Amino acid sequence: MKGKLTALSVLLSAGLAVGCQGMNKQETAPNGKLQQALSKAMDKQDFRLYYTTGRRPVVPGFEQFEFKTLEARCGVKAMPGTGDTLRSEADKAARAEAYQYAKAYNLKIYDACLNRL
Repeated sequence: MKGKLTALSVLLSAGLAVGCQGMNKQETAPNGKLQQALSKAMDKQDFRLYYTTGRRPVVPGFEQFEFKTLEARCGVKAMPGTGDTLRSEADKAARAEAYQYAKAYNLKIYDACLNRL
């Protein structure tokens, strides 16, 4: 029994290691753009969080918080091209990419916003 558990844990570890190998490669290009945007915002002391436009504004990464609370604490700015209307699969993919970018940006800039207070 102990041997089976050991073998299972080795296989699981190997699977996770192999499955995660390509993850950093996919994030390299957008990560440079993100770091540039964060540096620029920090230099300007602009701690506003991105939100998606539409009938109900959402701050990516902070969906559980009230919009007005985040707006009062750090400020907000609209993420271009994130309205309610999606006309094609390309629009859907672009929206998902913009959402992930805004989420990564917001999580980092929110920490900076809190640390300035």
